[in-house]
Amino acid sequence: MQKTFFRRLKEVFVPEQTPASNDLTARFHEFQAVLDGNNRALEAMTEMGEKLGGEYLFDVNYTRSAYATLFSAIFGALDHFNLLTDGQYPQLAGTLARIDTLVHRMLSGSASLSSPLVVFYPEITWDQAEEVGGKNYHLAELANSLHLRIPHAFAITTTAFTAFMRHNGLEARLAALAGADTATLANVRTVILAGGFPEDFSAALAAALEKLRDRLGQNATLAVRSSAEEEDGEYSFAGQFETVLNVPCTVEAVQPAYKEVVASLFQADATSYQRQLGYDLGTLKMAVGCVAMIDAKASGVIYTAAAGKDRSRMSVSAVWGLGPGVVDGLTDADLYTVVKEDVLRVIERRIGAKAQMVVNLGGSGIATVETPAAHRPFACLSEPQVLELGKQALAIEKYYKVPQDIEWAMDAQDRCYLLQARTLRVEDPAGTSASADTSAASGYPVLLRDQGIVVQRGATAGTVFILQHLDELEKIPKGSILVAKHDSPHFVQAIPILHAIITDIGVPTSHMASICREFNIPTVVNTGSATSVLRHGQAITLQAGEGSEVVVYEGIVQSLLREERQTAAKLRELYEFRRQKYIMRYIAPLHLVNSLEQEFTPEKCKTVHDLIRFMHEKAVQALVANAEGQGRGFNRFFGGKTAMHRLALPIPVQMLVIDLGGGLRSKTSSKAAGFDEVASVPLRAVLAGMLAPGVWQNEGVALRGADLLSGMTRAENIAGGAAIMENVALASSEYVNMSLRFGYHFNMLDCYCSDTPRDNHIYFRFVGGAAAITNRSRRIQLMARVLAEQGFALKAKGDLLVGRLSGLSRQEIEGLLGQLGRLIGFTRQLDARLDADEMVTILARRFVQGDYRIGP
Repeated sequence: MQKTFFRRLKEVFVPEQTPASNDLTARFHEFQAVLDGNNRALEAMTEMGEKLGGEYLFDVNYTRSAYATLFSAIFGALDHFNLLTDGQYPQLAGTLARIDTLVHRMLSGSASLSSPLVVFYPEITWDQAEEVGGKNYHLAELANSLHLRIPHAFAITTTAFTAFMRHNGLEARLAALAGADTATLANVRTVILAGGFPEDFSAALAAALEKLRDRLGQNATLAVRSSAEEEDGEYSFAGQFETVLNVPCTVEAVQPAYKEVVASLFQADATSYQRQLGYDLGTLKMAVGCVAMIDAKASGVIYTAAAGKDRSRMSVSAVWGLGPGVVDGLTDADLYTVVKEDVLRVIERRIGAKAQMVVNLGGSGIATVETPAAHRPFACLSEPQVLELGKQALAIEKYYKVPQDIEWAMDAQDRCYLLQARTLRVEDPAGTSASADTSAASGYPVLLRDQGIVVQRGATAGTVFILQHLDELEKIPKGSILVAKHDSPHFVQAIPILHAIITDIGVPTSHMASICREFNIPTVVNTGSATSVLRHGQAITLQAGEGSEVVVYEGIVQSLLREERQTAAKLRELYEFRRQKYIMRYIAPLHLVNSLEQEFTPEKCKTVHDLIRFMHEKAVQALVANAEGQGRGFNRFFGGKTAMHRLALPIPVQMLVIDLGGGLRSKTSSKAAGFDEVASVPLRAVLAGMLAPGVWQNEGVALRGADLLSGMTRAENIAGGAAIMENVALASSEYVNMSLRFGYHFNMLDCYCSDTPRDNHIYFRFVGGAAAITNRSRRIQLMARVLAEQGFALKAKGDLLVGRLSGLSRQEIEGLLGQLGRLIGFTRQLDARLDADEMVTILARRFVQGDYRIGP
């Protein structure tokens, strides 16, 4: 029984009256407690991810209860961890306390914690996302964590916003804006634009601007940009708030620009967008960014995933001059398609007309001008410049683990600056799927075919409304297909009633494009001639597929309209539910991946998942280091032989085994042990699976960058005093706790295997991978299919899989461990191969049949 096993542990570790081994025994029990707390925390985290990220109905009471369970588990684990490590990492308690404060504040909807009025980007910390707003926070993160080039900048915080609104008597009025009409909102904007500044606000702003002038020169100018609390988060707010460009770096110039940005919270486009997302007007706070202006010779946008299902390509758009030329859809931009392989390749280049460009004016402000004729036919970027931008974009995508929408600018010296990074929403097609039968449409006249670029796929029908002026947006009938010369983020006002948008000019990387993807509106831009080919009031059907697969039929083709597009936000996307989901940003993301990197430190822990990862890694290291130093505690049991051995296997895995008693067969003084000398029933079973013929694939696979590490574990020289190996097994005759790391893949196994079924269990956890999140998720699906067939109870979320079972016989546990070992070896590099959904089914079926080929 397990009780007998742990009693035996005491006998193994504790020769009577030996203080050193007493310490080792206590540390082992603390280690077990850390693992137990971490496992319970991960289970709670996984369940919260499923509930808060899916279609479940839940209320704040569920969220509070689930978080309390999670916090209790991680708090207990941290307590035992501090005992195990002699309190070496006191910073972790402060991090957990800060996370707890942020979560409770978000659940209660209470005001932000007090923060400085102004914060320079290098000083922005992980817990200030709300205070500086999403746009400021993510841009600062590019420099602070990824060391990429961004302009000098500072943030004016939401604390300053609150002080400004209070100073101008608006705080109470904001609380009553929920059902405000247009006149009321206009009055709020008027008060803001005429408002004054508190003295401490003006003083803080003046000091920050003086500091910038010292760095950039007295003639420096700024971009004064919106950065609302949730901007560039789950929703982009693309183009909904004001940005004032080329503002002199003085208090007299920046204060009016600040008021313009704040007032834009209450303009028609922005309030329409907020209402569609379920916000109560007046609840959103506005931080502002003051960013050094780049006098750009070229600017553009990068999407790190294509508009359709293809995640293997990214698109780069570029125009001459400043960014509004592309993000506001003012001109036909250059477009480059880059394949995201180990070595990036430009596979397509389309040079746009670029008839207009946006430039800085001499003193302040910007202007849209005709592009010089000599510039128009030439590409804005050389191929090496495109590839360098692509390399940086991939680094950002890998860091955030989701596709990214990135804005950039290049100065006259060809230096590239990143100006913005936010999540790129890539939605499923609206309406009919791409596989719909189109044969029934053969009798309908085709008005447009393969013209334009698809922003959001789908099939829909409606009546053409050709927009001549923006003030006509309020006149558009419900069910219309908006057809316009240029695209515009102002179209958001009409999105609830539109069936589709088609433009003559535009790029798939504009602000409008972002909004159309968010609201799942079938959209095609840059058709060249839609406003002249289509007639106002004409009934049409639009079918938009991948890339430029566009067909516009005259008439309503009912056979293509199998599903009704839903523009209304789903229940889980309404503000109150999103607010509860947002707590997962402090819980689930994993930033600490490679424990051998210098940044694997307590200071880099930003989430509960980071704390779990850090504690697990350091707990194993602490136990191993203590066992090395306290080897005398084993001597009595082993007759003078050490209980720590390096395991030599015929596969590229090095492992350290700490023998808890009966884990290895009787040995000489040699520190190396082979497979034949493994006596632990569960350890031997899982190793036998890993060593099964054909399971361990050693041929090369096509990997990107860090993926190349995934094929083998780093081999540390334990005896030589190098870093402690990351593959460690604590084993007795009937027990094993095993940590395996292959590159960026982490496996943890805890198993007790005895002749008493009720005492037996297997707990298995897998997380990680360096490939794209889609591939990593497919590997989780494959592993889950295999383990589900074996009877495991499973929880899966993203690239995390937790499986457990208990109460089986010794023979059944051994068989399952063998299967688990084969699965660990089989899936070691599999995420790089899973480039299509159907491969999950194919490879899972092969594995169960004993066929371990991972090729086509």
